Amino acid sequence: MNRKWWKLIYLLPISLCTLYAGGYITQFIRNYNIWTAAGNSPGNGSSPQMPSPHPAACFQAITAFPYNLYGIGICVIIFALLVFLLMRMGYDRNGEIADRDRNLNYSTKGTYGTSGFMTPEEMHKVLELTSDVKKSKGTILGKLNGKAVCLPYHTYMNRNVAVYGSSGSMKSRAYVRNAIFQSVARGINGPGESLIITDPKSELYESMSVYLEKEGYTVKCFNLVNPENSDSWNCLMEINGSETMAQVFADVIIQNTGSAKGDHFWDNAEMNLLKALVLYVDQGFPLEAKNIGQVYKLLTMSSEKELNSLFDLLPVSHPAKVPYCIYKQASDTVRSGVIIGLGARLQVFQNKLIRQITSYDEIDLTLPGKEKCAYFCITSDQDSTFDFLSSLFMTFVFIKLVRFADKEGVDGKLPVPVHILADELANTGAILELNKKISVIRSRNLSISCIFQNLPQMQNRYPLNQWQEIIGNCDSQLFLGCTDEVTATFISNRSGDVTVGVSSEAKQLNSWRVSDYTPEYRQTRSIGKRKLLTPDEIQRLPLNKALIILRGQKILEVEKYDYTLHPDAKKLVSRKAADHIPAWRAKAEQGEYDYTPTLAENLKKKPHKGRSRWPAFPTQEAAPYRESDRPPFSSGQPEEPIARPDDFPDFPEDLVPLDKDSIMS
Repeated sequence: MNRKWWKLIYLLPISLCTLYAGGYITQFIRNYNIWTAAGNSPGNGSSPQMPSPHPAACFQAITAFPYNLYGIGICVIIFALLVFLLMRMGYDRNGEIADRDRNLNYSTKGTYGTSGFMTPEEMHKVLELTSDVKKSKGTILGKLNGKAVCLPYHTYMNRNVAVYGSSGSMKSRAYVRNAIFQSVARGINGPGESLIITDPKSELYESMSVYLEKEGYTVKCFNLVNPENSDSWNCLMEINGSETMAQVFADVIIQNTGSAKGDHFWDNAEMNLLKALVLYVDQGFPLEAKNIGQVYKLLTMSSEKELNSLFDLLPVSHPAKVPYCIYKQASDTVRSGVIIGLGARLQVFQNKLIRQITSYDEIDLTLPGKEKCAYFCITSDQDSTFDFLSSLFMTFVFIKLVRFADKEGVDGKLPVPVHILADELANTGAILELNKKISVIRSRNLSISCIFQNLPQMQNRYPLNQWQEIIGNCDSQLFLGCTDEVTATFISNRSGDVTVGVSSEAKQLNSWRVSDYTPEYRQTRSIGKRKLLTPDEIQRLPLNKALIILRGQKILEVEKYDYTLHPDAKKLVSRKAADHIPAWRAKAEQGEYDYTPTLAENLKKKPHKGRSRWPAFPTQEAAPYRESDRPPFSSGQPEEPIARPDDFPDFPEDLVPLDKDSIMS
């Protein structure tokens, strides 16, 4: 409702009360004049008629001229006096505004700082208050006076949000679920909004997935806690022949595996070997064999000499050749250590389930930009074993969506906006170059909510001031509570400096003898400086309170908005993540596909040193590298089953197992 109408609503009862009181006083004055005009006087045993309190009599008396002027005038004077006294309660004679909750006075002089809490006028300029959130498409940040405080969907600020909240501060209850509800609301009479949700413990998937499906969303689940209930994402298919993607792929894995300190020499050596193996599989393996499990098998089932024999067959122009040659420059001892180190980094692929959920292409990372989708990335909050997979997933989400927007979007924007709810951002692996990505995604209709427990988490996961870049690109910040000094100090500094009134009193007693007592009293008033909210006050923020911090605005203190207050909360139906049966399980019953590129006939040949052609398979003629019309691979069945020492039973007929005898023959 327009604020002018609210003013009229407030003024109407005040005006009626003033007229009623004025009419009552008018009756008294009129009756007194009539009584004295009749020759009566005080003390003669008579008295004027008492005024009637009936509203009709009071409103009728207000028309009696000139007595009505006296009645209304007296009421206005009394009302003005009351307003003055009320204002004096919070504003002292030295130009200071009292904050009785914290027992201090804010000076209006602004000598040391002009910070303060957001006023209602300032709030209405950047936020919207609504009693019906179904009619709002904004992001719910809190509650004030029983109404939801929302960041408008169409705002000049970006839609990136940083949410601070220690464990148990209602991050999921007061922000994440509300954000999902509002994303669904944006689909009413519009294209909607897709969601990418990181979900530690799978509680968001279990409470929201059925609701999202009923609202027309395509729901997928990349479950790293219970892989048997996860949809499959073939991460290697995201490379698609791109050397840049292969570099990103290797970089993410190296950054999120191994020790925290690391060693640049070994990291770089392992990265080059991993990149070479990834490109080798991506460029030379058939479609059904392009997966990270085959990369791990190629690494672990081959000795160094066998790998050398494989890569010596490649032409110089092959993209896997250069990174492998860099790795090969190291000494024999170093190369052996690199193979062992990389094998240790990728040891999660010893798990058959992990290989299976990264072998089938069921999750399309560009689909959220085309239609309404909700992708849940379920990670463990207990260990970091699979952090590199969640990090890889989120990194490629950014890359694929941005590239899709640039190539196929309208004016470089995604047809369907995508919002990333990065719950427990610091506990799901480091997203590669997030500090750069978050600064450029706004123009692509892509936004993110960075949700974390405290600043030390972000500082450890994104060091060298990357964490400051990430938070600095979030125009909206929501603080739900903290217990650590670092976060409290950061929020305190963000609250700004405020000028406060300072008063001091001195009393001096001079006593020369018992009969002579001379007191002296001195009072001094000045101004001083303090933070609007000190670190101690930040840490003592009530559990039901939150702080909204917007770019270019003062801090606003609100109540937390629990998701159960949202009208759509009654639509929620719980479903266990363990009840999800992915499509790949039917395919997996047929056995795990195995592909071994080592061919005895080729290995007997001398290494290829040309640049133009290289024989790929014995059943085909040599073809130009990466030619799109390359004949399909043979899919015949072997005449006699080949015994395998591992758990890869199926094997194409024109291929032989990778063994030292065939390599060294």
